[in-house]
Amino acid sequence: MQAQARDALRRAWLEQELARYKDRSRTQPENIDAWRRLGRIYGELGDAEAALAAIEQVLALQPDDQDALWGRITMCLGLNRNQDALATADQFLALMPEHVDVSLQRVEALRRLGRVTEALESGEQLLTIPRLGATQRAAILSARGALLIVANRIKEALTTVEEALALSPNHPVLTLHRAVCWLQMRRYAEALESVEALVAIPSARFGALCVQARALAVLRRFDEADVILSNLQEQYQHRSLEVTFEPWRLPGETLADSLPKRYTARGLYLMDFFEQLACCDWSNRAAVLSEIETLVADALHYGFVAGMEPFNLLTLPIEPALQQAVANAQAVAVAARMKPIRENLQIAWPEASTDGRLCIGYVSGDFRDHPTAHLAHKLFRLHDRSRFRIIGFSLRPGDNSTYWHNIVEGCDEFIELVGLSHAEAAVRIAREKVHILVDMHGYTRFARPEVFALRPAPVQVGFLGYPGTLGADYIPYIIADPVVLPEAMRAWFSEQPVYLPCYQVNDDEQTIANTGMTRKDRGLPEDAFVFCCFNNTGKLEPESFASWMRIMAQVPGSVLWLLASNTDAIQNLRQAAISHGIDPSRLIFAGRLPKAEHLERYRLADLFLDSFVYGAHTTASDALWAGLPMITLRGARFQSRVCASLLSALGLTELIAERIVEFEVLAVSLARQPDRLEAIRQQLQARCLAGLPFRTAEFARCLERTFFSMWRAYKDRRVPQAIHV
Repeated sequence: MQAQARDALRRAWLEQELARYKDRSRTQPENIDAWRRLGRIYGELGDAEAALAAIEQVLALQPDDQDALWGRITMCLGLNRNQDALATADQFLALMPEHVDVSLQRVEALRRLGRVTEALESGEQLLTIPRLGATQRAAILSARGALLIVANRIKEALTTVEEALALSPNHPVLTLHRAVCWLQMRRYAEALESVEALVAIPSARFGALCVQARALAVLRRFDEADVILSNLQEQYQHRSLEVTFEPWRLPGETLADSLPKRYTARGLYLMDFFEQLACCDWSNRAAVLSEIETLVADALHYGFVAGMEPFNLLTLPIEPALQQAVANAQAVAVAARMKPIRENLQIAWPEASTDGRLCIGYVSGDFRDHPTAHLAHKLFRLHDRSRFRIIGFSLRPGDNSTYWHNIVEGCDEFIELVGLSHAEAAVRIAREKVHILVDMHGYTRFARPEVFALRPAPVQVGFLGYPGTLGADYIPYIIADPVVLPEAMRAWFSEQPVYLPCYQVNDDEQTIANTGMTRKDRGLPEDAFVFCCFNNTGKLEPESFASWMRIMAQVPGSVLWLLASNTDAIQNLRQAAISHGIDPSRLIFAGRLPKAEHLERYRLADLFLDSFVYGAHTTASDALWAGLPMITLRGARFQSRVCASLLSALGLTELIAERIVEFEVLAVSLARQPDRLEAIRQQLQARCLAGLPFRTAEFARCLERTFFSMWRAYKDRRVPQAIHV
């Protein structure tokens, strides 16, 4: 009670001071001390916007005022204006290069902008500042430890945090960081024990409870974890659970008017499971698959549960009906969340334009150096401008890559929706009188299905970015082809298919480097047969890996060339090879290269082996464009049939297997028949130049015909039905 009384008296005094200094700043606008005092008062009262406005007045009068610059950094971070915070920190540090506190704020701004590597480099430089005190060094190490956790460099993070704890023993934040490291390292008992005392510390209680919930969930103590999670979500509604449970997400990634994400014990259990899969740890996979329907029941109940996102489920060989049910549950929940907002927006849909052109809006957060943009960046400029107006709507800031610039320049208009609420974004789209809105994101990260649920355009269609159903009545169409979505699979899609000859657009002008790289340069044996799969490790699974090992056993001396996504995956894959009787040295791992050189190195391999459940998509196009033959198993789901679609469009159906045994026989026979494989390579190179998948302009014409078909159906008031081009 005494504390509350003191707070009330303090606030009353601040209000009096506020009135006094507002009056003084009004009558004496050049009085820098009045503006400075106003900024401090507003800051203490919690009005960051007003505090920032006052600080701006100080800087207008004295641009190099260090206190004002520092205050501006703090307020910008509080308002999530991270780019402004970074710019101001740079301005401050130009005046005082070794200011530790501002340098740490700069590191935080970089982290929030997703520039984790730069943030780590900046933190390393801070450690070289002479005469650092123990407290300062501990703060720098704490920031570095948090960054290493975000970067999933957990062993380094733990070492860094323990070094900081030696300087600042029992520090609550550092103790939490250590507990998170132990969680990631599966040292659950230690994590639980370390946060017991923190629950009683008000400033650390939230983080400690998060650690407890995560550890208990992974230990399958679901009831205990759910009690903690319920309390967290009720008592800390102003706090985002993403900070602890999904630290890789960027601040502001989840908007205030988004469908709230539910955290449940089974969801956290599955989140941990998918992290294992990304590291090719398949030890728990069979057990999870045996009870998957029970585990995802929360998603069907709540609609949107962390760890049960529809995109994650695409990597599992689950029943299509269950995949559809989870997607539909999220779509229904999104639509319900947006319904009252939509009714208040009163968006008016456009009629046909006066010049007869259709306005097409493409929406994506991947207009950048991303696999989707690698495929589609040329498409936008190839649309027929006599019949179409093309607008790009970006969900994320640009990355200044060639892909970003090509897309921006290829659109008639390019509009960033970054920072807008879902309602504001929908209104912004509607203002452009878009006839057909194309969702290139689906349920992948940074997606905003809420915008589509507000229906800013009369026709909405999914394309390229998500190889599954969205389960949403507000997106009634999906661009597909007869291979990825045959008639027999249509029951598992809420959308009506719009059939192209091949659904995946490609860039027919991709540059392949000519550096003269050799197998020796890439650590490959000169005379061995090189099997290859550059799919990311999250797509690899034990069934396809076991098949690859059986193939290698029949091709003596052969090697398998894989992408080195993370050190844990490398270790686990080598161990898996041993379990199949294959020398782990026959697995060779490749790091990342610039795209043109990446394409060049495909020419060092002999045969690409596709994964079974979630196959190669952009990776398949890259391999084929580079002239590398590939074989695939035609799966039972969209995401497992993209290679088959590409090979069918190129007239190379003999490289498509229908059963695993056929896949293995085909791989071994090609490895043993170099003349046959060379003939296929020559066919492939010729057909890539002539086949539809790699004729981007012709693809654009096909896509445009579907746009007119969808628009005519809407104008004729016809219920959406399948469209064939």
